[in-house]
Amino acid sequence: MFGKGSSPFTNERRIELEGQMDGEKNIPDMGSYQPAQFEQALVAHGEQAVQLIYEKASLRIAKLRPFYEAYQGRYNDLESRLQAAGKIYKARKAELGRDFNSRFPYKYHVALIIFLAIGEFPLNTIVFRLFGESEFLTYIMASTLAITIPLLGLFIGIHLRQSVPPRAGNIVVGFITPVSAAAALIAISSMRQGYIEAQAATGADPMLASADGLAYALFALNALVFCAATVSSYLSHDQDEKLDSSHSSLMFLDKHANKVRKQRLLLGTKLNGEIQGAKSRIERARALSSQRIALYRSTNVRFRSFLPPPAFRKDPEYKSLEWWPEVDISSGSQSSG
Repeated sequence: MFGKGSSPFTNERRIELEGQMDGEKNIPDMGSYQPAQFEQALVAHGEQAVQLIYEKASLRIAKLRPFYEAYQGRYNDLESRLQAAGKIYKARKAELGRDFNSRFPYKYHVALIIFLAIGEFPLNTIVFRLFGESEFLTYIMASTLAITIPLLGLFIGIHLRQSVPPRAGNIVVGFITPVSAAAALIAISSMRQGYIEAQAATGADPMLASADGLAYALFALNALVFCAATVSSYLSHDQDEKLDSSHSSLMFLDKHANKVRKQRLLLGTKLNGEIQGAKSRIERARALSSQRIALYRSTNVRFRSFLPPPAFRKDPEYKSLEWWPEVDISSGSQSSG
């Protein structure tokens, strides 16, 4: 009559029919404070749906919360370390009466050192291949120099900046920069000229004809890489060691804190979204139950011979749920939802 698989607690026509039958029998009694049996069944059926929503949401929230708490713990740790590093930096800055002094941005300096190390690898590979070693040993030796030369330049640049008087350091940097660049340009030009002349000569081997030039060119290019690392390191650090180290720590911690902050924000937003979505679905399910109960009561009243009972003047009673605490994304603390 009501369709295959139709539930008596969801079909409006069936609810009206039950309300009519109970109304004709004056169920519940005129003085009853207890809801009718069918109304109790409507509430129970609605709470089954609510419980299913609650359990599924609890499972999803339980999976997300440990990840959020892990990022929250890392964020709190980084924030405390960041505040400590900030205090040290401010104290040293106050002692010196000046701010951090750098003429070359630190992030570009790091990128340049990495780029120089990458560029050094094929350059040194050419050199060690001339020795006739195996490919494996060639790559090992080339990698060693590719890492060592830029790092030596980095450390020497820091040493010049923080151990040598500024005027002397500026003189050294001002001298080695044009000299290394000029030597590299001359070496490359000589190599190009020797190669062209060897190609023009009949039967000449370009590699043999330019062996001395090749050795000089490779030396000049390695010197240029070393000087580039030294100069960039010199210009990107402060002459005061304590201020420089505290500034580096501050930048490092701030960078990592920003990454963790973004992940924490993403997980916190997702977690709060799950909680708010579950609450919304539960509210809709209970609103639907209230709507069906209202339909039952109104039909019941129309067919009653006596006055409606006091039970009809009370709102349906639903089981109280323990709501999940939402997270405060702004400060990282939890607030009771």
